[in-house]
Amino acid sequence: MSARGGSRVDSLDGLRTIAVLLVVAFHLRVPGFSGGYLGVDVFFVLSGFLITTLLLRELSATGRIDLGRFWARRALRLMPAVLLVILAVVVWATTLAPPFRRPSIGADALWSLLYVGNWRFIGSAGYFTDDGTSSPLLHVWSLAVEEQFYVVWPLLLGLVGAFAWHRAAAATAPAGRPLDSSSRVEGDRRRRQAVVLAAGVTALVLTAASAVGLWWLYDPAAPERAYMGTDTKIFEPLVGAVAAALMTRARVQRVVVRHHVGLMVAGLVGLGVGVATLGGPAPAYFAGGAVAFSIACAVLVAAATAGGNGDVVARTLGLAPLAYLGRISYGIYLWHWPLTVWLAPETGFDVLRAALVATGAVLLASLSYHLVEVPVRTGVLTRLAPIRLLPVAAGSIASVLVLSTFLGGTAVSRLNPLSGSLPAAAAERSTVLVVGDSVARRLTPALSEAGTARGLTVVEAARGGCPALTVPALGSDGRLLADGACADQVRATQDAAVTTYDPGIVLWWSRYELADRLGDDGRVLRAGTPEFWAAQRASFLADSARLTSRGATLVVVLTDRPGVGLASRCTPGRCDPFLHRLWFEDDLRRRWNDLVTEVAARDARIRVVGIDDVYCRDAAVPCDDRLPTGPPVPAPETPQVHPTLPAPVTTLLARPDGSHFSPAAAPAVAGPLLDRAAAAARR
Repeated sequence: MSARGGSRVDSLDGLRTIAVLLVVAFHLRVPGFSGGYLGVDVFFVLSGFLITTLLLRELSATGRIDLGRFWARRALRLMPAVLLVILAVVVWATTLAPPFRRPSIGADALWSLLYVGNWRFIGSAGYFTDDGTSSPLLHVWSLAVEEQFYVVWPLLLGLVGAFAWHRAAAATAPAGRPLDSSSRVEGDRRRRQAVVLAAGVTALVLTAASAVGLWWLYDPAAPERAYMGTDTKIFEPLVGAVAAALMTRARVQRVVVRHHVGLMVAGLVGLGVGVATLGGPAPAYFAGGAVAFSIACAVLVAAATAGGNGDVVARTLGLAPLAYLGRISYGIYLWHWPLTVWLAPETGFDVLRAALVATGAVLLASLSYHLVEVPVRTGVLTRLAPIRLLPVAAGSIASVLVLSTFLGGTAVSRLNPLSGSLPAAAAERSTVLVVGDSVARRLTPALSEAGTARGLTVVEAARGGCPALTVPALGSDGRLLADGACADQVRATQDAAVTTYDPGIVLWWSRYELADRLGDDGRVLRAGTPEFWAAQRASFLADSARLTSRGATLVVVLTDRPGVGLASRCTPGRCDPFLHRLWFEDDLRRRWNDLVTEVAARDARIRVVGIDDVYCRDAAVPCDDRLPTGPPVPAPETPQVHPTLPAPVTTLLARPDGSHFSPAAAPAVAGPLLDRAAAAARR
């Protein structure tokens, strides 16, 4: 995403403008731009092309890459602007964010500052859903991928390139034999060819491996692992790297220069087709679509670079307003998402909100560019000795670290204003800790608002894509959920929350307890088998004892029936096995509910409550959970399972995807749920 300085190709700045506007339109839910997320792909390809061009130039000339100088320049270009944004988010979280969100935002800031935020957000956020709990730093995942590329690729390129360079040098300069001028020229040419060949082959092999990983790890129910993982996303800058290597060949350059207008048009058409057809994201994106789109972008970038600014396409892309927005596109990208989160996100597109976000992002990006980024890179600050810049940089980073750490470990007395004035028992009863999966996590904002009206403080320790039960659960592909991190990370998060908040009620809501799991001996236990239920019971007994060890009451929400919106994710032609289980194997849900109900009947620390009667209008599975304004769903042919459902009108559903509540429905669920949990805890 970084802006580039020095000599510029104006048409590339115009391409940056197109890319950032696509991303902004996607996040603002502008109609027709569900494929706008592909703007990030454009940035990745462009970055890989430009960076590799510079690295190959240095490597071909000297046989090495000055890694320290390269990384220092990257830091000067990227760090100032992102530090400003992270600092602004941390200040907002400290002063204006709901208390329950402060610890998670503090952790987000720390991970983002270290440029590893993509790995945090993979398991804790839904990039393609706006549920009211999205982190203002969620978009920094892409900077993390880019920075990790900047660390690994120059290092790897330096190793293979230096090896190829020195091998070619040895072959063209035999020991003890002086070289004439023509031999030296030939030696230089062969060294350059060897370096470029090594770079191109390395990039091509890594591209293929990464693209296969994108396809292999894709899970339609949780696409974030495939979409945001460095290993599965790095092929995009590498496609740019392959293009950069090809463009060093004189023959390729001549062809591209001769046909650059047609190639630019073809690249733009490919970009438009991708945005129009890969929205969602479509499954095709993960099965070759992303690769095809990246190639189209690489063709466009290479042609624009070769053609300069002289043709009609380049002049159009290089128009002054477009070029200027491209120069500040890095800042626009950084600022637009926090503004989107702060300006009361709602479902659907809102013209006024979009105008406010766009205007604010451009204004803040312009100020950041002229007052911070350019001075740091090329202005007065560059005339200071590095040792004098060190305190400034260290102070800025330290400020963010201190504030982030403070948020990440916020004391109960700050999060719960009642705790300082009430007896200990009352303070404990006033705090509700939510544990579970993404359904519980995304409902937390509504629960927090409902809790405030009831004198309760709601905090959460939920994790998307993981059960509340701390077991090695398996995904639909037979792999451990969250790459095996669920059990340990969920347990650690829950334990830290219980210790920090000392809740009176622990509210448990999850559905991944219906997933296959590993037993203590490492064997796969299939859901529904006697061995599976025995292991689930033992794990639930252990987890319930742990969560109630400080005197809290554990209130388990009986796993609810999915809604008709499940049809949007589970079509007859393609249905994730776990979603298929939720739809067609309802006996598993009922058996789990029976298990926790039976345990609760024997343990005074545990209560169970149901909630789907609040939003389900029938007894079917999936249930009719349309909002009151929606037309009723025709009665199913069987009492428990609907026949093949038509595509639902998602704007009328309490749960548009069959699981997660819409912003309109969440308050109507949160209030009754808290009332039932509090009443159950008093029994």
